[in-house]
Amino acid sequence: MELWFWAAVLSAVLGGISNFFFKVASVREYNAEIFTLYGGLTSVIGTGLIVLIYAVPIFQFNVFVLALFIGGVLSATNSILKVHALRHIDATIFFPLFKLLSPALAIIAGITFFNELFTIWEWLGMLLGLSVPLLLISKVEHSRQNNLTAGLLLVVIMAFIAAGMAAINKLAMDHSVSVLVGIFYGSLGVLIGTIVTMVYKKGFSRILSHIQEDTSSSLFFYASLRALFMTGAFALALFAFTNGGTLAIVQTIHSIYILIPIVLSIIFYNEHWNLQKAVAIVLSVASLALLG
Repeated sequence: MELWFWAAVLSAVLGGISNFFFKVASVREYNAEIFTLYGGLTSVIGTGLIVLIYAVPIFQFNVFVLALFIGGVLSATNSILKVHALRHIDATIFFPLFKLLSPALAIIAGITFFNELFTIWEWLGMLLGLSVPLLLISKVEHSRQNNLTAGLLLVVIMAFIAAGMAAINKLAMDHSVSVLVGIFYGSLGVLIGTIVTMVYKKGFSRILSHIQEDTSSSLFFYASLRALFMTGAFALALFAFTNGGTLAIVQTIHSIYILIPIVLSIIFYNEHWNLQKAVAIVLSVASLALLG
């Protein structure tokens, strides 16, 4: 296996741990914007220190760096929506569907914009993956979930955003933007995007009081811890793109992270689990194997 492949796999592991903290935030009813704000701030400070230590030239601004910044803004939007989605539906519903839609859209983007080609086995993996929603969505789930319709709508929106982010990252790495520069501007985009969202919702004059009222030591701890894992996952994904990984395959490998928050949600929060959902997860992994 090539180095970029293992970078993508490790990115999935770190991404899975990071995404479990969204479940923690939803259960503890943390404010989604403030949770994302502290995560973005932690990432900017951490990557900023690394940039200073290694004297990385970060002020060579161009359209691809701007694209990474925009990708960070989109990431902030997804982080906020993810907390809200997990209040509507279980992690065992959310993550498999999100995993299915996002790589599917990334494959379409890879074919359209990057001229990527796929084998018959990879196409078979896509068809196999399409059976996952049929196993996860049923009339019973309407009564078990808080709001299945709202949750599914958020999943679709976030899948489009995630695929767009992956395409932006791939484009920037293909044009020789360094990984450290990519991480810094992506993290800065998360921070600025969250602040803009908060200003839009609360108004500029109320931001500080809003943050002070809804901040707790545990919120700050989990938000910062999530940011560290997510920054590592982002860095490894960019590294994979830089070293030969295709958009569709890297995004598909990364999406295997769903297994980690699902299992952790079952262990720590006793989420509903049955054979039907177990088969759906197995099919998700099988589709990933064929696509990879």
